[in-house]
Amino acid sequence: MEKIDWNKIAFFSALCFFLSAVEYAVPKPLPFFKIGFANLPVLISLSVLKKKETLLLVFLKIFLQAVISGTLFSYVFIFSFAGSVASGLSMMLVYFIFRNKISFVGLSVCGGLANNIAQIFLAGVFMFGSNVKFIAPPMLCVSFCTSLALGIFAESFCRKSVWFNELVLETPVKIGSAFSESEKLNFFNIFISAIGFAILIFRNSVFEIYFVVVLFAVLVFIKKRKLKILPSVLLIFFVVLFSLFSPHGKILFTFGNLNITLGALILGLVKGGRLCGFVFVSQFLILKNIFFPGRVGKFFSNIMSCFSKLSEIKIRLTKENFISQIDSRLCKVWQNEI
Repeated sequence: MEKIDWNKIAFFSALCFFLSAVEYAVPKPLPFFKIGFANLPVLISLSVLKKKETLLLVFLKIFLQAVISGTLFSYVFIFSFAGSVASGLSMMLVYFIFRNKISFVGLSVCGGLANNIAQIFLAGVFMFGSNVKFIAPPMLCVSFCTSLALGIFAESFCRKSVWFNELVLETPVKIGSAFSESEKLNFFNIFISAIGFAILIFRNSVFEIYFVVVLFAVLVFIKKRKLKILPSVLLIFFVVLFSLFSPHGKILFTFGNLNITLGALILGLVKGGRLCGFVFVSQFLILKNIFFPGRVGKFFSNIMSCFSKLSEIKIRLTKENFISQIDSRLCKVWQNEI
């Protein structure tokens, strides 16, 4: 039975974690639109990791993305899980079938489209119904463009990268652990979060749901976690907007050929508030540093150690040294020289 290279998986997971943090900081014009930075390590791993290691990396990426964005217990996690699994499996399948006959560009495009098709399907089932046809074309178009760009970058980077060649040649590594327990979940966090989840799941009152949204947004702010209001406002706006395309209940007013109804408006507000509430409650509950004892703890400490070193990197990038500077830093972290 082949042994799993936990050092490589830890390093690639840290890269996913770091790139997820970078992507989280980039404003998104519309909900569900993603650049897909965190897919780069998965894309590159196809050439250097075993199939089961890449599959494990996909699941770790999903978990780490949820932690960094505070969406582990939210609708976003379901969408991310479905999209990432579909993307990972499709890239693995295509790579296994064509191997040396397909480039990173082709793999990236396949993965990006599979990701969005899975998310569009879920959006149609759980949120927008038949109205999903309005968001499907722009989502697929953006997905194609971003995955194409990421594939081109991966192709260029791996062709020039010393770090990537070390991985292919299986150069020994010296990854060290520098993680220590700094925070723990306490009873108050769990208790109040459980109440918040219960209200969001079982209550349909606009007042109650938005009370939870505001309360946990304040709690997240008090805990000095990164609080992003604009994405939540945009999410509520678009959920309400799409709900209005399925009018029911008392007609409030007419906009062109569309009847704006009280029932559709309330339903949209409840859905939007519930989704945002899950995000804020998740951000309050999930801590930045998570401690696990034993071998699992050592593995996650390696991930956090690499993530910390990657986060501390300061590079002066120019068009000429863009790839070489990134490659140099990756080599130093890989060989534990930082």
